[in-house]
Amino acid sequence: MRRMFLMWITGLIGICLVSGCGSYQLEEEPENEEGTGEAPPEEAAITMALDNPEAFPSLYPLRLYLFNSSDQCVYEDEIASETGMPVISQPKGTYVMSVFSGLSSGEYASPMELHPRQLLTFSRNCCAAFPLVVGKSHIEMSGDIRVSLKLSYAVACVDFSFGYFPEDVTEVTVHLSPVSSGISLGGDVHTDDKFATIVCSKVGPRWESGPVYVIPSDANRLHLSLRLTQNGEETVYGYDYNSALVAGKVYHFEGDEEGEIHVDDEDSQVSGWVSGENVEIEFDDFEQEGQDDWKEPDTDDGKDEEEAPPFEVDDEEDETPSGGEDDVTGDDGPVGDVSGGDVSGGDSDILYADELPEAESIWGPFFVWKVEQLSATSVKAVLMAPRQWMELRDDAVAICDAYEIDGIGEWRVLTLEEAKEFRDQYDETIVQLSEYLYDNGIDSFNKYDLRYLCDDFNTTFCFYNQRTSKAGKTVKYGLRLFKEVVVEKR
Repeated sequence: MRRMFLMWITGLIGICLVSGCGSYQLEEEPENEEGTGEAPPEEAAITMALDNPEAFPSLYPLRLYLFNSSDQCVYEDEIASETGMPVISQPKGTYVMSVFSGLSSGEYASPMELHPRQLLTFSRNCCAAFPLVVGKSHIEMSGDIRVSLKLSYAVACVDFSFGYFPEDVTEVTVHLSPVSSGISLGGDVHTDDKFATIVCSKVGPRWESGPVYVIPSDANRLHLSLRLTQNGEETVYGYDYNSALVAGKVYHFEGDEEGEIHVDDEDSQVSGWVSGENVEIEFDDFEQEGQDDWKEPDTDDGKDEEEAPPFEVDDEEDETPSGGEDDVTGDDGPVGDVSGGDVSGGDSDILYADELPEAESIWGPFFVWKVEQLSATSVKAVLMAPRQWMELRDDAVAICDAYEIDGIGEWRVLTLEEAKEFRDQYDETIVQLSEYLYDNGIDSFNKYDLRYLCDDFNTTFCFYNQRTSKAGKTVKYGLRLFKEVVVEKR
């Protein structure tokens, strides 16, 4: 009994020594977030300032982006005032900082992916009613650093005023080309030779556009096309302005009653802007052009002709494809039943090309989703536009209605059945598809946290689950536009 008591006492003392007095743990080396055992990289502070804010009458809010050497956006912010300049802590290394003014106007569309080569583009018609200001800096950060960004206009200002058109002219539209369609988040202009569509309004006896902002291309001349609607007939006139537009300058094109058009800035000064060249042109110097000239942007002679679209657009209402009307609008077509197969209130657009497009390929600026053979020399193709937006439902409808690229308009979202088909087709490969699109200058899809509009903007779908949901009015959704066309071989 005594032995058992002594054994019990001895065990109790052992338990007290181990647990009653606490446990001893070996000291471990601290780990970083990756668990490698290495110390985290040393950080430094970036203090941001603006070099010349007084040159811009309306600057705030500013949108700020910071990209590291791996092209990752490591910092994004909206700066409401000069007193709100941030101090940014980041690991030492190489960075690109960019800042933009004018994005809050709604005139510019931001890309879905934050990458220095992704583009800020115009919301419509390659022009805007509000100027875009940009500043950028390449930063080599070995310690705390102060970065002073010098701002400049990314756009030129153009203004049209014509006073000599006959009274029975009912519409005046201007095409200005070549211009650029956007600027990258890294602050670099994307030169792609597009045209800006500028609509003039009747103000008293004159047709005027008011100030319009475009991003100049690197061409050494500018082509001006005027389309006049008179007695229901459209006539196009063209003129080459043998000088390049320059960002930050104002160009006022004015035609007087004596039949002259001149370019100056006398009555259209914008605070902080520099005047453009003064040029006078006789209106008789305008040459009559055809509708094909109106549809295609003018390009500089020195540019690579392969950049032009690989097709021509034919939107004549009385033409049908070689397979017959039923081949275009049949209810059992590959894109489902869209108002009896009618995509845009009439037959599918007819394009003419030397080579027919293939499914799941890049064709000009488009991704070709599906192709159906109509005959040996014609196909029906479903094209996807290169841009992606994130917008409220009502704003997405407005963008869709106004969107036009390379002379092709009247785009739409996928039907509900098409959306399910597209999702199922790329459910496992959407990341690879996005990389393929990005490498070819087309905006990528978002796989993980974005729902896309479909079903005439009433429903949404995504790539992270199989559910479709009703579209709300206060949530921003992804917008991808599609178009069914018939392509005939030339």
